[in-house]
Amino acid sequence: MPTTRPRTQVTHTVEIEEALQIARSRWPDESPSALITHLVVAGGRALRGEESRRSAAQRRRIDLVIDQFAGIYPEGYLRELREDWPE
Repeated sequence: MPTTRPRTQVTHTVEIEEALQIARSRWPDESPSALITHLVVAGGRALRGEESRRSAAQRRRIDLVIDQFAGIYPEGYLRELREDWPE
C-alpha cells in the first residue's frame, strides 16, 4: 500500500516469533504485520505506564525524604543566618 510514512522491516527472530504467537492468541485472524503493529502499540502503552509508575514511586520517595527533614530548622533560620553575612 502506498504511503509517505517510513516503513520498518522486522526479522522473525526466535523472540519475535514468540511474541507473534502470544499476539495470535489474542488476535487470531490478523496478519503478521497487523500483529506486529498490535505488539508495538501495546508495548508502547506498557512502557508509558511503567514510566508513570516509576515517576510516581520516585516522587513518593522524595516526599518521604522531605517529610523526614521537615522542621529540623526553626522558622526564619535562613533569614537570621544571612543577617550575619557581610554585604
